[in-house]
Amino acid sequence: MTIANPETAADFESVQTLAAAPEDVLAALTTPEAVTGWWGPTSGATGEGGSFSVSFGDGRRIDLVVESASPRQVVWDVEAAPHTPEWAGTTIVFDLAPAGQGTEVRFRHFGLTPQLECFDMCHSGWTHYLASLAAYVDGGAGEPYRED
Repeated sequence: MTIANPETAADFESVQTLAAAPEDVLAALTTPEAVTGWWGPTSGATGEGGSFSVSFGDGRRIDLVVESASPRQVVWDVEAAPHTPEWAGTTIVFDLAPAGQGTEVRFRHFGLTPQLECFDMCHSGWTHYLASLAAYVDGGAGEPYRED
């Protein structure tokens, strides 16, 4: 996984190559059960045009709208994130491209910049959850947030 230098990056970005086929990565981004398996407890509709929430305990959640969900790109617009209000109005993009037998995932969280108070915490969080996505699609088990 390559992460842009947080001192110079406009938005948080990450590029990784996964062993899983593009259709498996797409499924991990577009079904509530799969998002639950690598990010956190998910409810709602994660397909194109849907809206869903990912919860992180104690009433903390992120509410998202799926702007697009095609084989090449998945785009989530953040509607609300009460525990990280800086996220409201930002956009999360997963660009998917075949890479040999696997998939190159270019991730960018537009609006999540080093100038935000939450950047260090969110940088660490995305680094963990993107590794969890890789573990989920490549090995069958991610490391999502789990409510105790």
